[in-house]
Amino acid sequence: MKRKNMRKRCLTACLAASLAVFGFGGCAGVEPEMRAYPMAVSADWQNEEYVIIYGMADLPVDTGQGKDAQESGQEQNTGTVFRGKDMDEIHSLYDATQEYELDLGHVQAVILGDSLLEREEAVRYLFDYMENSVVLGKSAYLFRMDDPSRLMELNSDGTIGNYLTGLYDNRSGAERDQPLTLENCFYEWNNYRRLPEIPRVTVEDGQIFLEKTVNEV
Repeated sequence: MKRKNMRKRCLTACLAASLAVFGFGGCAGVEPEMRAYPMAVSADWQNEEYVIIYGMADLPVDTGQGKDAQESGQEQNTGTVFRGKDMDEIHSLYDATQEYELDLGHVQAVILGDSLLEREEAVRYLFDYMENSVVLGKSAYLFRMDDPSRLMELNSDGTIGNYLTGLYDNRSGAERDQPLTLENCFYEWNNYRRLPEIPRVTVEDGQIFLEKTVNEV
């Protein structure tokens, strides 16, 4: 628990520093308080289209601005489902319906649904998109799940990304497995055209569990 709290404090400090940078230099002319910062993103495939959910950080709480943000109505929307045939359509839908500019620079965890992983063409497109993104950090951890929406529903306090990385960081010694990062996954995908073993997450009675399973696409 101590290490987890330390990680959260470091994360909050990084976010605050990023907000300061945005405040001085700007980014596409959008003020930092008008940006949404997902810590976790899930992707699945249903009815021949992508299903994307953004698990936003609770920046008003993390930065100590919770009361002012709530009073001014500036509470970031989280858990909204976006559907589209590709990511361009997803982003267009987001921009048309959401108040805050999307910023993927702090994503800690990416969760892929089993239905998506069964569609090689859909996986190839999404991986190419993520790898070519200049904003999405390649050190983000990668997970899989039968239904990612069940996990993203637990992000009401904005901590799902931090919690998932903590499942690794809070372990030690022989119990500690190495996480799978996007960078490592892209290496396997580009060189061998296959996915490595992706750690599986399950949700039971509101509790999150981490296991491993062999992934075949």
